[in-house]
Amino acid sequence: MIHPERLGKYEIRSVLGKGAMGIVYKAFDPHIERFVAIKTIRKDTVEPELAAQYMARFKNEAKAAGRLQHPNIVSVYEYGEDDKVTFIAMEYVEGAGLREYLNRRASFDFGQLAALMEQLLDALEFAHARGVVHRDIKPSNLIITNAAQLKVADFGIARVDTSNLTMVGMTIGTPPYMSPEQIRGFEVDHRSDLFSTGIVLYELLTGERPFGGNLESVTYKICHDDPEPPSKRSALKLPVEVDHLVAKALAKEPEARFQDARSFHDELREVARMSVQVDDGSGTTLVNIGTLMLGKPAPAWDEETLRTAEHELARVLGPMAKLIVRKAAAKTSDRVELCSILADNIVDLEMRRKFVDAFKQTSSGVRRGTGGRSAAATGGSAGGGTHPSGPSRPVTASKPGTAQTAATQLAAAPLDQAFIDQITARLAVYIGPIAPILAKRAARDAKSRGDFLHRVADNLGTQERAAFLREVGLADD
Repeated sequence: MIHPERLGKYEIRSVLGKGAMGIVYKAFDPHIERFVAIKTIRKDTVEPELAAQYMARFKNEAKAAGRLQHPNIVSVYEYGEDDKVTFIAMEYVEGAGLREYLNRRASFDFGQLAALMEQLLDALEFAHARGVVHRDIKPSNLIITNAAQLKVADFGIARVDTSNLTMVGMTIGTPPYMSPEQIRGFEVDHRSDLFSTGIVLYELLTGERPFGGNLESVTYKICHDDPEPPSKRSALKLPVEVDHLVAKALAKEPEARFQDARSFHDELREVARMSVQVDDGSGTTLVNIGTLMLGKPAPAWDEETLRTAEHELARVLGPMAKLIVRKAAAKTSDRVELCSILADNIVDLEMRRKFVDAFKQTSSGVRRGTGGRSAAATGGSAGGGTHPSGPSRPVTASKPGTAQTAATQLAAAPLDQAFIDQITARLAVYIGPIAPILAKRAARDAKSRGDFLHRVADNLGTQERAAFLREVGLADD
Protein backbone atom coordinates (compact mmCIF):
# COMPACT_ATOMS: atom_id res chain seq x y z
CA MET A 1 0.00 0.00 0.00
CA ILE A 2 1.30 3.46 -0.91
CA HIS A 3 1.16 5.88 2.01
CA PRO A 4 0.70 9.62 1.54
CA GLU A 5 3.66 11.94 1.98
CA ARG A 6 1.46 14.61 3.57
CA LEU A 7 -1.93 15.06 5.18
CA GLY A 8 -2.84 18.71 5.34
CA LYS A 9 0.19 20.51 6.72
CA TYR A 10 1.60 17.34 8.31
CA GLU A 11 4.58 15.44 6.85
CA ILE A 12 4.08 11.67 7.17
CA ARG A 13 7.15 9.97 8.66
CA SER A 14 6.13 6.40 9.53
CA VAL A 15 3.28 4.01 10.30
CA LEU A 16 2.46 3.53 13.98
CA GLY A 17 -0.39 1.05 13.63
CA LYS A 18 -3.17 -0.27 11.44
CA GLY A 19 -6.82 -0.89 12.22
CA ALA A 20 -9.96 -2.05 10.50
CA MET A 21 -10.75 1.26 8.81
CA GLY A 22 -7.52 3.18 8.64
CA ILE A 23 -3.92 3.77 9.65
CA VAL A 24 -2.23 5.71 12.43
CA TYR A 25 0.82 7.64 11.27
CA LYS A 26 3.66 9.39 13.00
CA ALA A 27 3.91 12.80 11.36
CA PHE A 28 5.72 16.10 11.72
CA ASP A 29 4.11 19.51 12.03
CA PRO A 30 6.58 21.89 10.33
CA HIS A 31 4.80 25.00 11.60
CA ILE A 32 5.24 24.20 15.29
CA GLU A 33 8.13 21.73 14.76
CA ARG A 34 6.69 18.84 16.75
CA PHE A 35 5.74 15.24 16.08
CA VAL A 36 2.08 14.26 16.10
CA ALA A 37 0.09 11.06 15.71
CA ILE A 38 -2.48 11.12 12.92
CA LYS A 39 -5.39 8.71 13.02
CA THR A 40 -7.02 8.24 9.64
CA ILE A 41 -10.08 6.62 8.12
CA ARG A 42 -10.12 5.94 4.38
CA LYS A 43 -13.65 6.62 3.26
CA ASP A 44 -13.60 3.92 0.58
CA THR A 45 -12.77 1.18 3.13
CA VAL A 46 -15.79 1.72 5.36
CA GLU A 47 -18.60 -0.77 4.85
CA PRO A 48 -21.94 0.99 4.13
CA GLU A 49 -23.58 -0.57 7.19
CA LEU A 50 -20.78 0.74 9.41
CA ALA A 51 -20.04 4.07 7.73
CA ALA A 52 -22.40 6.27 9.71
CA GLN A 53 -21.37 4.78 13.05
CA TYR A 54 -17.61 4.95 12.41
CA MET A 55 -17.65 8.46 11.03
CA ALA A 56 -19.81 9.69 13.91
CA ARG A 57 -17.42 8.14 16.42
CA PHE A 58 -14.45 9.65 14.64
CA LYS A 59 -15.87 13.16 14.71
CA ASN A 60 -17.00 12.65 18.29
CA GLU A 61 -13.45 11.77 19.35
CA ALA A 62 -12.19 15.07 17.97
CA LYS A 63 -15.02 16.96 19.65
CA ALA A 64 -14.70 15.25 23.03
CA ALA A 65 -10.92 15.16 23.43
CA GLY A 66 -10.48 18.52 21.72
CA ARG A 67 -12.14 20.27 24.64
CA LEU A 68 -10.00 18.47 27.23
CA GLN A 69 -6.53 19.90 27.84
CA HIS A 70 -5.09 17.89 30.71
CA PRO A 71 -1.68 16.27 31.35
CA ASN A 72 -3.31 12.83 31.70
CA ILE A 73 -5.38 13.03 28.50
CA VAL A 74 -4.02 12.64 24.97
CA SER A 75 -4.54 16.03 23.34
CA VAL A 76 -6.34 16.41 20.01
CA TYR A 77 -5.03 19.21 17.83
CA GLU A 78 -7.04 19.14 14.62
CA TYR A 79 -9.80 17.39 12.66
CA GLY A 80 -9.62 17.39 8.89
CA GLU A 81 -10.79 15.58 5.77
CA ASP A 82 -10.53 15.49 2.00
CA ASP A 83 -12.16 13.38 -0.71
CA LYS A 84 -10.40 10.18 0.38
CA VAL A 85 -9.36 10.47 4.03
CA THR A 86 -10.71 11.79 7.30
CA PHE A 87 -8.07 12.36 9.98
CA ILE A 88 -7.42 13.55 13.51
CA ALA A 89 -4.05 15.02 14.47
CA MET A 90 -3.24 14.39 18.11
CA GLU A 91 -0.46 14.35 20.66
CA TYR A 92 2.31 11.86 19.89
CA VAL A 93 3.02 9.90 23.06
CA GLU A 94 6.22 7.89 23.59
CA GLY A 95 5.23 4.89 25.66
CA ALA A 96 3.21 1.69 25.73
CA GLY A 97 -0.38 0.81 26.52
CA LEU A 98 -1.33 -0.61 29.88
CA ARG A 99 -2.71 -3.65 28.02
CA GLU A 100 0.82 -4.43 26.85
CA TYR A 101 2.11 -4.40 30.43
CA LEU A 102 -0.73 -6.70 31.52
CA ASN A 103 -0.05 -9.05 28.60
CA ARG A 104 3.59 -9.24 29.70
CA ARG A 105 2.49 -9.93 33.28
CA ALA A 106 4.46 -6.88 34.39
CA SER A 107 4.29 -6.43 38.16
CA PHE A 108 3.65 -3.23 40.07
CA ASP A 109 4.03 -2.53 43.73
CA PHE A 110 0.85 -1.19 45.27
CA GLY A 111 2.22 2.34 45.43
CA GLN A 112 3.01 2.39 41.71
CA LEU A 113 -0.38 0.90 40.90
CA ALA A 114 -2.10 3.51 43.04
CA ALA A 115 -0.13 6.32 41.35
CA LEU A 116 -1.29 5.16 37.91
CA MET A 117 -4.89 4.83 39.02
CA GLU A 118 -4.83 8.26 40.67
CA GLN A 119 -3.70 9.78 37.36
CA LEU A 120 -6.58 8.03 35.58
CA LEU A 121 -9.04 9.34 38.15
CA ASP A 122 -7.60 12.85 37.85
CA ALA A 123 -8.21 12.70 34.09
CA LEU A 124 -11.77 11.44 34.58
CA GLU A 125 -12.52 14.10 37.19
CA PHE A 126 -11.42 16.75 34.68
CA ALA A 127 -13.42 15.24 31.81
CA HIS A 128 -16.57 14.68 33.87
CA ALA A 129 -16.52 18.27 35.13
CA ARG A 130 -16.68 19.36 31.47
CA GLY A 131 -19.56 17.13 30.53
CA VAL A 132 -17.53 14.35 28.87
CA VAL A 133 -18.07 10.67 29.82
CA HIS A 134 -15.50 8.41 28.17
CA ARG A 135 -17.58 5.17 28.14
CA ASP A 136 -14.69 2.93 27.05
CA ILE A 137 -12.13 2.95 29.87
CA LYS A 138 -9.95 -0.14 29.46
CA PRO A 139 -6.20 -0.93 29.52
CA SER A 140 -5.72 -0.55 25.76
CA ASN A 141 -6.99 3.03 25.99
CA LEU A 142 -4.51 3.92 28.74
CA ILE A 143 -0.97 4.80 27.70
CA ILE A 144 1.98 4.83 30.09
CA THR A 145 4.77 7.14 28.94
CA ASN A 146 8.45 6.46 29.44
CA ALA A 147 8.27 8.84 32.40
CA ALA A 148 5.54 6.69 34.04
CA GLN A 149 2.81 9.22 33.24
CA LEU A 150 -0.61 7.80 32.38
CA LYS A 151 -2.62 9.28 29.51
CA VAL A 152 -6.20 8.47 28.55
CA ALA A 153 -6.82 8.00 24.82
CA ASP A 154 -9.66 7.20 22.40
CA PHE A 155 -12.73 9.27 23.17
CA GLY A 156 -14.44 7.84 20.07
CA ILE A 157 -17.61 6.77 21.90
CA ALA A 158 -17.58 9.44 24.59
CA ARG A 159 -20.81 11.14 25.57
CA VAL A 160 -20.51 14.91 25.33
CA ASP A 161 -22.97 16.81 27.53
CA THR A 162 -26.40 15.30 26.83
CA SER A 163 -25.81 14.06 23.29
CA ASN A 164 -25.32 10.36 22.51
CA LEU A 165 -24.02 8.47 19.51
CA THR A 166 -26.58 5.75 20.15
CA MET A 167 -30.13 5.76 21.41
CA VAL A 168 -31.12 4.28 24.75
CA GLY A 169 -31.54 0.53 24.27
CA MET A 170 -28.37 0.08 22.20
CA THR A 171 -25.12 -1.25 23.64
CA ILE A 172 -21.82 0.54 23.08
CA GLY A 173 -18.41 -0.07 24.63
CA THR A 174 -16.09 -3.04 25.27
CA PRO A 175 -18.07 -5.77 27.12
CA PRO A 176 -15.53 -6.97 29.75
CA TYR A 177 -15.08 -3.35 30.95
CA MET A 178 -18.67 -2.11 30.67
CA SER A 179 -20.94 -1.12 33.52
CA PRO A 180 -24.27 -2.92 34.13
CA GLU A 181 -26.20 0.07 32.81
CA GLN A 182 -24.14 0.07 29.61
CA ILE A 183 -24.81 -3.62 29.04
CA ARG A 184 -28.54 -3.14 29.60
CA GLY A 185 -28.60 -0.26 27.12
CA PHE A 186 -29.62 2.30 29.74
CA GLU A 187 -28.39 5.87 29.70
CA VAL A 188 -25.02 6.23 31.41
CA ASP A 189 -23.33 8.99 33.37
CA HIS A 190 -19.88 9.56 34.83
CA ARG A 191 -20.32 6.72 37.34
CA SER A 192 -20.15 4.23 34.48
CA ASP A 193 -16.52 5.31 33.89
CA LEU A 194 -15.82 4.67 37.58
CA PHE A 195 -17.16 1.11 37.30
CA SER A 196 -14.82 0.52 34.33
CA THR A 197 -11.98 2.00 36.36
CA GLY A 198 -12.77 -0.51 39.10
CA ILE A 199 -12.38 -3.34 36.59
CA VAL A 200 -8.98 -1.98 35.51
CA LEU A 201 -7.92 -1.72 39.16
CA TYR A 202 -9.01 -5.31 39.81
CA GLU A 203 -7.01 -6.53 36.82
CA LEU A 204 -3.91 -4.68 38.00
CA LEU A 205 -4.27 -6.17 41.48
CA THR A 206 -4.79 -9.76 40.37
CA GLY A 207 -3.66 -10.10 36.76
CA GLU A 208 -7.21 -11.19 35.83
CA ARG A 209 -10.43 -9.43 34.90
CA PRO A 210 -13.16 -9.78 37.54
CA PHE A 211 -15.73 -10.99 35.00
CA GLY A 212 -14.49 -13.65 32.57
CA GLY A 213 -15.87 -16.00 29.95
CA ASN A 214 -17.57 -15.58 26.60
CA LEU A 215 -19.75 -12.60 25.73
CA GLU A 216 -22.92 -14.01 27.29
CA SER A 217 -21.12 -15.07 30.45
CA VAL A 218 -19.29 -11.75 30.86
CA THR A 219 -22.39 -9.63 30.44
CA TYR A 220 -24.45 -11.80 32.80
CA LYS A 221 -21.77 -11.70 35.51
CA ILE A 222 -21.37 -7.93 35.27
CA CYS A 223 -25.10 -7.46 35.78
CA HIS A 224 -25.73 -10.15 38.41
CA ASP A 225 -22.58 -11.60 40.04
CA ASP A 226 -20.14 -10.14 42.54
CA PRO A 227 -16.55 -11.07 41.67
CA GLU A 228 -14.27 -12.88 44.05
CA PRO A 229 -12.48 -10.32 46.26
CA PRO A 230 -9.06 -9.39 44.84
CA SER A 231 -7.37 -10.55 48.05
CA LYS A 232 -8.45 -14.11 47.17
CA ARG A 233 -6.80 -13.98 43.74
CA SER A 234 -3.67 -11.95 44.49
CA ALA A 235 -0.42 -13.54 45.61
CA LEU A 236 -0.11 -10.65 48.07
CA LYS A 237 -2.11 -10.67 51.30
CA LEU A 238 -4.14 -7.57 50.62
CA PRO A 239 -5.96 -5.95 53.56
CA VAL A 240 -9.74 -6.07 53.63
CA GLU A 241 -9.83 -2.33 52.90
CA VAL A 242 -8.63 -3.07 49.34
CA ASP A 243 -11.51 -5.50 48.86
CA HIS A 244 -13.94 -2.88 50.16
CA LEU A 245 -12.52 -0.25 47.79
CA VAL A 246 -12.91 -2.50 44.76
CA ALA A 247 -16.37 -3.70 45.81
CA LYS A 248 -17.60 -0.12 46.06
CA ALA A 249 -16.23 0.72 42.61
CA LEU A 250 -17.94 -2.39 41.17
CA ALA A 251 -21.33 -1.91 42.79
CA LYS A 252 -24.13 -2.88 40.40
CA GLU A 253 -26.20 0.22 41.12
CA PRO A 254 -24.59 3.59 40.29
CA GLU A 255 -25.94 5.07 43.54
CA ALA A 256 -23.90 2.54 45.55
CA ARG A 257 -20.59 3.36 43.83
CA PHE A 258 -18.21 6.24 44.31
CA GLN A 259 -20.23 9.25 43.24
CA ASP A 260 -17.31 11.05 41.63
CA ALA A 261 -13.71 10.42 40.60
CA ARG A 262 -12.34 12.56 43.43
CA SER A 263 -13.85 10.41 46.19
CA PHE A 264 -12.51 7.26 44.48
CA HIS A 265 -9.08 8.92 44.18
CA ASP A 266 -8.99 9.98 47.83
CA GLU A 267 -10.03 6.59 49.20
CA LEU A 268 -7.47 4.82 47.03
CA ARG A 269 -4.77 7.12 48.35
CA GLU A 270 -5.81 6.43 51.95
CA VAL A 271 -5.60 2.69 51.37
CA ALA A 272 -2.14 3.06 49.83
CA ARG A 273 -0.97 4.77 53.03
CA MET A 274 -2.07 1.89 55.24
CA SER A 275 0.30 -0.53 56.93
CA VAL A 276 0.02 -4.31 56.88
CA GLN A 277 1.80 -7.12 58.71
CA VAL A 278 4.19 -9.20 56.59
CA ASP A 279 6.11 -12.31 57.63
CA ASP A 280 9.65 -11.95 56.32
CA GLY A 281 10.78 -15.35 57.59
CA SER A 282 12.26 -14.09 60.82
CA GLY A 283 9.08 -12.62 62.24
CA THR A 284 6.19 -10.33 61.49
CA THR A 285 6.99 -6.82 60.26
CA LEU A 286 4.67 -3.85 59.83
CA VAL A 287 5.16 -2.31 56.37
CA ASN A 288 3.37 0.25 54.23
CA ILE A 289 1.11 -1.44 51.67
CA GLY A 290 2.37 0.95 49.02
CA THR A 291 5.78 -0.76 49.04
CA LEU A 292 4.49 -4.31 48.52
CA MET A 293 4.85 -6.05 45.17
CA LEU A 294 1.68 -7.57 43.77
CA GLY A 295 3.28 -10.91 43.00
CA LYS A 296 5.31 -13.79 44.35
CA PRO A 297 8.75 -13.19 45.92
CA ALA A 298 11.49 -13.13 43.34
CA PRO A 299 14.28 -15.74 43.28
CA ALA A 300 17.49 -14.64 44.95
CA TRP A 301 19.12 -12.97 41.96
CA ASP A 302 22.38 -11.17 42.60
CA GLU A 303 22.13 -7.39 42.61
CA GLU A 304 24.66 -6.84 39.81
CA THR A 305 22.56 -8.82 37.33
CA LEU A 306 19.34 -7.02 38.16
CA ARG A 307 20.94 -3.58 38.28
CA THR A 308 22.56 -4.12 34.88
CA ALA A 309 19.32 -5.40 33.41
CA GLU A 310 17.38 -2.40 34.74
CA HIS A 311 20.03 0.06 33.55
CA GLU A 312 20.27 -1.35 30.01
CA LEU A 313 16.52 -1.81 29.60
CA ALA A 314 15.91 1.75 30.86
CA ARG A 315 17.86 3.06 27.86
CA VAL A 316 14.94 1.92 25.72
CA LEU A 317 11.91 1.78 28.01
CA GLY A 318 12.62 4.46 30.59
CA PRO A 319 11.49 4.16 34.24
CA MET A 320 9.11 1.28 33.50
CA ALA A 321 12.18 -0.94 32.96
CA LYS A 322 12.44 -1.56 36.70
CA LEU A 323 8.92 -2.95 36.83
CA ILE A 324 9.54 -5.25 33.87
CA VAL A 325 12.80 -6.57 35.32
CA ARG A 326 11.19 -7.26 38.70
CA LYS A 327 8.36 -9.20 37.13
CA ALA A 328 10.64 -11.22 34.88
CA ALA A 329 13.01 -12.02 37.76
CA ALA A 330 10.04 -13.20 39.83
CA LYS A 331 8.96 -15.65 37.12
CA THR A 332 12.23 -17.49 36.53
CA SER A 333 15.49 -18.54 38.15
CA ASP A 334 17.04 -19.35 34.77
CA ARG A 335 19.53 -16.84 33.44
CA VAL A 336 18.90 -17.60 29.75
CA GLU A 337 15.15 -17.30 30.18
CA LEU A 338 15.49 -14.03 32.08
CA CYS A 339 17.57 -12.53 29.28
CA SER A 340 15.07 -13.73 26.67
CA ILE A 341 12.05 -12.35 28.53
CA LEU A 342 13.66 -8.94 28.93
CA ALA A 343 15.01 -8.78 25.38
CA ASP A 344 11.50 -9.44 24.06
CA ASN A 345 10.60 -5.93 25.21
CA ILE A 346 13.14 -4.23 22.92
CA VAL A 347 11.98 -3.37 19.40
CA ASP A 348 15.20 -2.08 17.86
CA LEU A 349 17.43 -4.98 16.80
CA GLU A 350 20.69 -3.16 17.50
CA MET A 351 19.52 -2.06 20.96
CA ARG A 352 18.40 -5.63 21.65
CA ARG A 353 21.84 -6.96 20.68
CA LYS A 354 23.54 -4.43 22.96
CA PHE A 355 21.25 -5.41 25.82
CA VAL A 356 22.05 -9.12 25.41
CA ASP A 357 25.78 -8.37 25.21
CA ALA A 358 25.64 -6.27 28.38
CA PHE A 359 23.65 -8.94 30.18
CA LYS A 360 26.28 -11.56 29.28
CA GLN A 361 28.95 -9.48 31.04
CA THR A 362 27.21 -9.68 34.44
CA SER A 363 27.95 -12.29 37.07
CA SER A 364 26.37 -15.74 37.22
CA GLY A 365 22.89 -14.39 37.95
CA VAL A 366 20.76 -16.28 40.45
CA ARG A 367 22.75 -17.30 43.50
CA ARG A 368 21.89 -20.96 43.22
CA GLY A 369 22.99 -20.80 39.55
CA THR A 370 21.58 -22.34 36.39
CA GLY A 371 24.34 -21.70 33.88
CA GLY A 372 25.60 -18.75 31.91
CA ARG A 373 24.36 -19.16 28.33
CA SER A 374 22.98 -16.14 26.55
CA ALA A 375 19.64 -15.99 24.78
CA ALA A 376 21.36 -14.92 21.59
CA ALA A 377 23.61 -17.95 21.59
CA THR A 378 20.77 -20.42 22.15
CA GLY A 379 18.31 -18.98 19.68
CA GLY A 380 15.93 -17.93 22.46
CA SER A 381 13.17 -15.37 22.23
CA ALA A 382 15.60 -12.48 22.34
CA GLY A 383 14.93 -12.28 18.64
CA GLY A 384 11.31 -11.33 19.33
CA GLY A 385 10.06 -7.90 20.24
CA THR A 386 7.30 -5.68 19.02
CA HIS A 387 5.84 -5.23 15.58
CA PRO A 388 7.52 -2.49 13.53
CA SER A 389 4.20 -0.84 12.73
CA GLY A 390 3.59 0.16 16.33
CA PRO A 391 5.15 -0.04 19.80
CA SER A 392 2.15 -1.75 21.35
CA ARG A 393 1.93 -4.88 19.25
CA PRO A 394 3.90 -7.77 20.82
CA VAL A 395 5.18 -10.51 18.54
CA THR A 396 4.86 -14.08 19.79
CA ALA A 397 7.78 -16.16 18.56
CA SER A 398 6.91 -19.62 17.25
CA LYS A 399 8.24 -22.47 19.35
CA PRO A 400 9.25 -25.84 17.94
CA GLY A 401 7.20 -28.93 18.58
CA THR A 402 3.52 -29.51 19.17
CA ALA A 403 2.46 -25.88 19.62
CA GLN A 404 3.97 -24.83 16.31
CA THR A 405 2.45 -27.80 14.48
CA ALA A 406 -0.99 -27.11 15.95
CA ALA A 407 -0.81 -23.45 14.95
CA THR A 408 0.25 -24.37 11.41
CA GLN A 409 -2.60 -26.85 11.07
CA LEU A 410 -5.08 -24.32 12.42
CA ALA A 411 -3.93 -21.65 9.98
CA ALA A 412 -4.29 -23.94 6.96
CA ALA A 413 -7.60 -25.56 7.93
CA PRO A 414 -10.66 -24.81 5.76
CA LEU A 415 -13.15 -22.28 7.02
CA ASP A 416 -16.61 -23.42 8.11
CA GLN A 417 -19.64 -21.71 9.65
CA ALA A 418 -19.22 -23.32 13.08
CA PHE A 419 -15.70 -21.90 13.32
CA ILE A 420 -16.89 -18.49 12.13
CA ASP A 421 -19.58 -18.47 14.82
CA GLN A 422 -17.06 -19.48 17.49
CA ILE A 423 -14.63 -16.71 16.58
CA THR A 424 -17.44 -14.16 16.25
CA ALA A 425 -18.41 -14.84 19.86
CA ARG A 426 -14.80 -14.38 20.99
CA LEU A 427 -14.43 -11.19 18.95
CA ALA A 428 -17.59 -9.81 20.55
CA VAL A 429 -15.86 -9.85 23.94
CA TYR A 430 -13.40 -7.31 22.51
CA ILE A 431 -15.61 -5.07 20.39
CA GLY A 432 -19.23 -5.84 21.24
CA PRO A 433 -22.29 -5.98 18.95
CA ILE A 434 -20.56 -5.03 15.69
CA ALA A 435 -18.54 -8.29 15.80
CA PRO A 436 -20.95 -10.27 13.53
CA ILE A 437 -20.73 -7.62 10.79
CA LEU A 438 -16.92 -7.54 10.87
CA ALA A 439 -16.62 -11.34 11.05
CA LYS A 440 -18.99 -11.75 8.09
CA ARG A 441 -16.90 -9.34 6.06
CA ALA A 442 -13.67 -11.17 6.97
CA ALA A 443 -15.16 -14.56 6.12
CA ARG A 444 -16.29 -13.32 2.72
CA ASP A 445 -12.69 -12.89 1.50
CA ALA A 446 -10.80 -15.39 3.70
CA LYS A 447 -9.16 -18.45 2.09
CA SER A 448 -8.49 -20.41 5.31
CA ARG A 449 -9.02 -20.30 9.04
CA GLY A 450 -5.69 -18.56 9.51
CA ASP A 451 -6.51 -15.95 6.89
CA PHE A 452 -9.91 -15.40 8.52
CA LEU A 453 -8.39 -15.01 12.00
CA HIS A 454 -5.89 -12.41 10.83
CA ARG A 455 -8.58 -10.47 8.95
CA VAL A 456 -10.74 -10.50 12.08
CA ALA A 457 -7.79 -9.43 14.25
CA ASP A 458 -7.19 -6.42 12.01
CA ASN A 459 -10.37 -4.92 13.50
CA LEU A 460 -8.68 -4.70 16.90
CA GLY A 461 -6.33 -2.06 18.22
CA THR A 462 -2.61 -2.68 18.05
CA GLN A 463 -2.43 -3.79 21.69
CA GLU A 464 -5.36 -6.21 21.61
CA ARG A 465 -4.55 -7.86 18.27
CA ALA A 466 -1.68 -9.96 19.59
CA ALA A 467 -3.65 -11.03 22.67
CA PHE A 468 -6.58 -12.12 20.49
CA LEU A 469 -4.38 -14.15 18.15
CA ARG A 470 -2.70 -15.89 21.09
CA GLU A 471 -6.13 -16.76 22.50
CA VAL A 472 -7.19 -18.42 19.25
CA GLY A 473 -3.90 -20.30 18.85
CA LEU A 474 -1.97 -18.17 16.36
CA ALA A 475 1.11 -15.98 16.68
CA ASP A 476 0.95 -12.35 15.57
CA ASP A 477 2.84 -11.55 12.40
